[in-house]
Amino acid sequence: MRESAEVVSGPRKMSMPSEQPKSDVEKELSELRREVIESRNLVIKTDNLLKNLHAEVKAVGKRHEDFQKRQWLSSAVAYALFAILATGAAVMVTSARSSSATGERERLEKQVADLSSQLEKQRGELSSHQTAQRAAAEVYKMMTTLPGDERLKGIDALVKLDTSRLSSLERQALNDRAAILRRETGDAALERGKAAFRRNEMSAVVEDLSRFLAMNPSEADALDASFFLGTAYNQLRQHEKAVPLLVRFVESDKKSKTRDYAMLLLAQSYQETNQLEKAAETVRSALATYPATQYLSQFRGRLSTVKRLMSGDTAAPGPVPAPAAGAPAPAQAPAATAAPQ
Repeated sequence: MRESAEVVSGPRKMSMPSEQPKSDVEKELSELRREVIESRNLVIKTDNLLKNLHAEVKAVGKRHEDFQKRQWLSSAVAYALFAILATGAAVMVTSARSSSATGERERLEKQVADLSSQLEKQRGELSSHQTAQRAAAEVYKMMTTLPGDERLKGIDALVKLDTSRLSSLERQALNDRAAILRRETGDAALERGKAAFRRNEMSAVVEDLSRFLAMNPSEADALDASFFLGTAYNQLRQHEKAVPLLVRFVESDKKSKTRDYAMLLLAQSYQETNQLEKAAETVRSALATYPATQYLSQFRGRLSTVKRLMSGDTAAPGPVPAPAAGAPAPAQAPAATAAPQ
């Protein structure tokens, strides 16, 4: 175009061929047309691009609005869920605290009840202990202040006394006092029983020696008293009571010099209580152990009588009587019945 302008505005004197300018003008016009078309196409393309960009911007905006709506909705749901969870957690915590408080209250109430029961129990034990102490003092007083054999009432009361409520020192004091009293009164009762036996007063023997055996004497003294008491029961025809005492003496004191006499009395008591086999066995044992006993004829007579009774011979003569308590053998018994140590 510049060249075209220059040609137009150039000096008129310059002579140029007529076809050459026309050709340049057409060429310039063609280029201009081409540039206009390209500009137009560029404008159309730009317009299309702008329209596309506008559509895309609008779509992005819509997507942003949708995203923002979803975000608001999600936030609302999240806040609602958080509120629900917080409320549930608060309810659970409150319930747990309430349960814990209820459990703690129940535990404390149970503990109070247990302590109250323990307190009542301790009060009862204290009252029982005080009662037992008073009873123990009364028993101790009976064993120390009453005259003579009346002190034995204290021993009888001690047997009935519940000593589990007393202290070990109190129990020991009572037991020591009872042991001393038993020794004192027991020895006296044993001597009185032996003296009554020598006087052939069997009822007095039973009274004194029964009391003596109730005092838990030593084994040797108990065997000695068992012989005299068993003999007394035999003489009084109380054979059921005589049997265990004579059995105890015969089985425990096999070295006594009066054992053969005790076996003779035992055989008689067995016979009188209808224990015929034991009576025969006792006689046979005595004959085998003491073949030279002074009661040999009486043992043989007792065995013969027992055999007749065992065979059912009711016409047999009456049982052979045992020597009376006043016979020579029993009279020597007090000096010979003690078992050798």
